[in-house]
Amino acid sequence: MIVPLFPLPNVVLFPKTPVPLYIFEERYRVMIREAIAGNREIVIALLRPGGETGPGGMPEVHDIACLGRIESYEELEDGKYNIVVVGVDRVRILREVRHSPYQQVEVERIEPALPGWTAEEIAGRQSRIGELFARFTELATGTPQQVNELMPQLDFDALVNMVAMTLNLAIDQKQALLELDDASERCDALIPVLEQQLETLVLVRRFEHIKPENPHFN
Repeated sequence: MIVPLFPLPNVVLFPKTPVPLYIFEERYRVMIREAIAGNREIVIALLRPGGETGPGGMPEVHDIACLGRIESYEELEDGKYNIVVVGVDRVRILREVRHSPYQQVEVERIEPALPGWTAEEIAGRQSRIGELFARFTELATGTPQQVNELMPQLDFDALVNMVAMTLNLAIDQKQALLELDDASERCDALIPVLEQQLETLVLVRRFEHIKPENPHFN
């Protein structure tokens, strides 16, 4: 399968999750315009450190990436775009096909691994990570209703991937999560991180009312 490549230094897309993007560089405006006119599919791949080679070269990206579909777009007056891309499948980048004016690559879809847990174990983990994520979202935003309404619509993979997209993690950690073949492994890696970040939020909320009268002194 030949797909346009969108290399980014700070975004890891996961299947079944959305990401908003602002497209301003000319070659990627062309890419988005042509993708919208076609099947709307692009591959979002994380750049390796120092991997951007400039307008004419093939950027160095991680081999494991995510195929995404442009679900919505807004073309701005200056030719730039606001788009929302939703992850479809994990893919492996095999080779570059062309590099001008933007990169196209051949990819193969990575079939999801068979779950490592029983249905009952998956249901238990889904309940656990869902409860933690709802509490985390409530403390982080003060508006739990939206996530509570959304979570019943998510299957196990979508919920785990949404947590991976939402948590404040280093970008290389997110890439490592994407490269895990089994969503159950991803869930096991995320639960302790979510618990730790939730504990931090609880402490912040508990003591946020304690503020110095003059913020310039302590």
